[in-house]
Amino acid sequence: MNLRKSSYALLKLLKGERIYKPPFWEPWFAMDNFFRRRYGDPSRIENRIKMAYDLDMAAVPLGSIDINMNFTVRKAASDGSNRYAGGMLTSIKQLEKLEMPDWSGVIVKWKAEQEKIREAGLLSWITLPWCFHKIATSMGHYNFAVKLYRDFEFVDAAFEWVEERNRKAIDEVIKEVRPDFVLFDGDCAYKKGLMVNPKIFRKLVFDRTRETVSRLKRLGIPYVFHTDGKLDDVIPLLIELGFSAVHGCEKAANDLKHLVEAFGDYIVLAGNMDVVFLSKATPEEVKRETEKMLRIGSSKGKFIAACNTSPLDYIPEENYIAMVETIKSFRP
Repeated sequence: MNLRKSSYALLKLLKGERIYKPPFWEPWFAMDNFFRRRYGDPSRIENRIKMAYDLDMAAVPLGSIDINMNFTVRKAASDGSNRYAGGMLTSIKQLEKLEMPDWSGVIVKWKAEQEKIREAGLLSWITLPWCFHKIATSMGHYNFAVKLYRDFEFVDAAFEWVEERNRKAIDEVIKEVRPDFVLFDGDCAYKKGLMVNPKIFRKLVFDRTRETVSRLKRLGIPYVFHTDGKLDDVIPLLIELGFSAVHGCEKAANDLKHLVEAFGDYIVLAGNMDVVFLSKATPEEVKRETEKMLRIGSSKGKFIAACNTSPLDYIPEENYIAMVETIKSFRP
């Protein structure tokens, strides 16, 4: 496979090597108006490849695995956006009623798109829902906390239900499509630490996640993780489970220099550019902040440039491009 330089760098990082010029990979790109103005319909793989070429992004998304579970509630906010407003999951019976998804159509689609991505010299990824994030949001965080205290067995069983479907998806979809890596969508932390006690967290997630990722290990497919919030209690568990990278490194919750010094020899760090800052700064300020992020993040050769969460269309286009151009021109 003849990879572009940025894609080659990302692949090397995910396989454990050190690369001192960080590649650019945006897991949660959500600037839909920006995309449509510059590249056209985002549902077309040719246009997603066009964006990757233009912005020198190292990878193109195939999509997210649907495990046929949707208990979240969304409501219109005052600004007109549709936002998360809690969840309706209360019993294991609700999960037991859900049929296993038919992934046959998405397998055909993703295999065709994967071929085009590889022909373009780029990498691809598929996103899996992770048990903690999926169940906490399906219940609503307050209800989740109460249920965890009053009915641990239900929460434990619900977590296993999610991971059983993830394992099935790996065996049926990921094994067939063969993406270059897999991203676990795993929000589990607030700005000051984990959403639950670290001992309870480990009891809930460690063994079942190890069983899930063992399938990816056997396939030789690297796997990475996303969470917002403070990472000090998250990263050691990820390292133990064999994750190649962690995305987020939320600037409001983490000092990037500390993360590099504490964990930069053991896992690739991705992200840290604050989207609120991007929305309010000048292009020159963005360039300086991006350069600073790259210098600190890449000091141990295990860093991927990205925003710390979804960039949205409230970010001025000239600011986003200022960040991109600074990443492109960076010299270690």
